[in-house]
Amino acid sequence: MKKLLLLLLFAIMGSCSQPVTYDMVFENVHLFDGYKDMGRVHIGINKDTIAAITSEKISGDSIINGAGKFIVPGLVNAHVHASELEHLQQGYEHGILTLLNMHTGLEDRESDWKEMTRDSVGFSSLYGAGHAATVPNGHPTQFSPGMETINDSVSIKIWVDNRIQNGVDYIKVIHENRSFMGNPAQPTLDYPQIKEIIDYAHEKGYKVVVHATTVEGMLEIAAFKPDGFVHMVDYKDELPIDDSYYQTIQQSGAFIVPTGGISLKSMDGLPPFMIEWVNANLLNATERAAIIKKYHENNILLVAGTDAQEGQMDFGKDYFLELDLYQMAGLSNTEILKTATGNAAKAFNLPIGELFVGSKATFVVLNDSPLEDIANLQNIGEVWKNGKRE
Repeated sequence: MKKLLLLLLFAIMGSCSQPVTYDMVFENVHLFDGYKDMGRVHIGINKDTIAAITSEKISGDSIINGAGKFIVPGLVNAHVHASELEHLQQGYEHGILTLLNMHTGLEDRESDWKEMTRDSVGFSSLYGAGHAATVPNGHPTQFSPGMETINDSVSIKIWVDNRIQNGVDYIKVIHENRSFMGNPAQPTLDYPQIKEIIDYAHEKGYKVVVHATTVEGMLEIAAFKPDGFVHMVDYKDELPIDDSYYQTIQQSGAFIVPTGGISLKSMDGLPPFMIEWVNANLLNATERAAIIKKYHENNILLVAGTDAQEGQMDFGKDYFLELDLYQMAGLSNTEILKTATGNAAKAFNLPIGELFVGSKATFVVLNDSPLEDIANLQNIGEVWKNGKRE
């Protein structure tokens, strides 16, 4: 009996001493994990999951030499309006592997796309808000006339419960009370309604983000503790902005998805009246960069997003205009990388934009370091999703 126990003990010890072999190993690759520079590491992958990140040499059935390469998490565009299946493909080759939809008039379609994109190589993974919260004839009902609104027969609680039942990932609220390009202001939710939406959604365990583009609106809503604002301030007539604005936003704990990169996009081909109105009324890139600089200096979490939609910002290369704006604002390359990756995970509490043991093996292999030059984010060698490359 004693001899049998000794044999079992030796067998167990022998099995414990065997080195772990991973399905795949990236050797000697430089890693940014979404938050910090990890230096040169070895990354072990099993199936669709990162199983090891270590400075120690590890074994794999397949070995990839990562020398001279740089890995970052799949980039996140935290504000889009996907209305065509092709929109979910256009950013993939650019390393944009997650899209956060900020309103759809077709919740069933959004739900189908979310399920389809989770595992589909070649498609950015989609998360969504379903319908945005608004009132009858309020923005964005002009684009989604059949959407459910908050009205006399649909209370705030019923409306929020319906979004949850339809599988949304977060709640989006609209507060838009300014005229735009000569069109009169549309009806909008009032502040007590917005507070009730935020309170009830939080009670149900859902994050709430707010479309608001004025200093007054953001200050009023900040008091209700939304999780984030999905635009920065927009209008020239609000300059200069008092420091108390930034302090109030910071104290609220809200993050901001600026969507300011459109100010760097060419307006060639637009009607002259539109160009004239934009130049006279909306903040230009220099003005936006100065505000973003103040957001950053006041420790307000910034998350990269473009408001991509048909006819405006595209779902691919225009994303990098947003990052260019953050560079104009004086953010370091590390901080810019964080806006595009880990900050999104932190802001939305979703499994996106970060790489760690246990996370999905969804990342971009770059040919040079974005920490040295942020433009290297566009120098892509390979795109990997869930442990697979296209």
